[in-house]
Amino acid sequence: MRNERRSLAVALAVLGLVTIAAPARAADEAAAEAPAVALTTADLKGISTPSADDLVKGDPGGTLTGTAGDIVMADPKAGLTLADVVNQVGQNRIAINFVWTLVAGFLVMFMQAGFALVETGLCRAKNANHTMMMNFMVYGFGLFAYWVMGFAIQQGGSAGISNLGGMNPLNNEFKLSLFGKDWGLFGTKGFFLSGNTYDVGVMVLFLFQMVFMDTATTIVTGAAAERWKFAAFAISTFCLGAITYPLFGNWAWGGGWLSQLGVNFKLGHGYCDFAGSGVVHSVGGLTALAVAMIIGPRIGKYNRDGSPNAIPGHDITMVLLGCFILAFGWFGFNPGSTLGASGNGNLRIGSIAVNTMLAGCTGSFGAILYMWIRFGKPDASMSGNGLLAGLVAITAPSGFVNTVGSAIIGLSAGVLVGPPRLQEPFLRDSQGSPDLADRQIEDTHFEHL
Repeated sequence: MRNERRSLAVALAVLGLVTIAAPARAADEAAAEAPAVALTTADLKGISTPSADDLVKGDPGGTLTGTAGDIVMADPKAGLTLADVVNQVGQNRIAINFVWTLVAGFLVMFMQAGFALVETGLCRAKNANHTMMMNFMVYGFGLFAYWVMGFAIQQGGSAGISNLGGMNPLNNEFKLSLFGKDWGLFGTKGFFLSGNTYDVGVMVLFLFQMVFMDTATTIVTGAAAERWKFAAFAISTFCLGAITYPLFGNWAWGGGWLSQLGVNFKLGHGYCDFAGSGVVHSVGGLTALAVAMIIGPRIGKYNRDGSPNAIPGHDITMVLLGCFILAFGWFGFNPGSTLGASGNGNLRIGSIAVNTMLAGCTGSFGAILYMWIRFGKPDASMSGNGLLAGLVAITAPSGFVNTVGSAIIGLSAGVLVGPPRLQEPFLRDSQGSPDLADRQIEDTHFEHL
């Protein structure tokens, strides 16, 4: 009987605790689920800002700068409003993306100096002036052509880039309707950047896309170095900057048919090229191949029996310095292709930058390793070639792979720089070391392929 009374007492005590705790728990849940109180203009009136006297004393710690007092007010007489705050947030996001994209574009422009050093160093001293002049003027010729019509063809129908404010003036794409689907071919807005395309966002996009186009045109100058006239170079650069590059750029990046394969035909994400392995390097490389096939090898490169002669570059120091500059510029090339640093997952710019570094590093290592095994010693010129191979290879997937993938991609590209050259048995100069100049496409003897 005593045990039964004890059990009953324990049960009543537990029941009492549950009864007392239940309302408290319900109150806590209700408080947690209570709707947030909306911020109003009246709340903003109560925000204190640093006084003029405080600001005059200076702000060494940075605690008084960048407060509510720095928000632009639409009507200073009415004071700070909620609309002012919201608009400032939106403008700050776009401003961050503008600055990021512009700085990235400036880095890519600086790559022109790297190309100039690499190409000039790999040619003979007697042709250094001509090669450097081509690398200098490719910027001017390409920029002019792209401003006149190239940008309009490439980006004239690319409205909808939210990172840069929408690009709404670029709203006209020439399309053909086939199989019940629209096939975008080229844009039609933005010639001379005139009319309503005189827009702050359009200007940012123009600068960034222009320096990418300039990279593609520079590839051709290296392939044809030492054996074409300056006039031919000028015409080729203008055509590439005005028509060839913009057309493929539109298909891949400007809303054209390649970019829509996933939507129209359920082919996954369609054509994906994050930063330009295909759009920039393949277009430039294939154009270079076509030019090289037309003009043939350098005079004196081959003997009558088809055996090649080594034509070493005159300054390997210049070449490797140029490779370092190119690697630095690639931080604008790949991370900058997010077209922003704020919102829409743009914080991955750090991951993209690391992927770029790793691929260049392992590319150089792969090329050195191959040369060391194949020829018994490392080669300075191939270290630069491998670096660039790794960077080119990671450009397209840099926004989609992890660090292990980027390292593997770079290493593979570095190793493959060597063996695919079918003239490999002839890659030694008079000193017995492989010559990077012999590995350039301009020296390919197409009768042997």
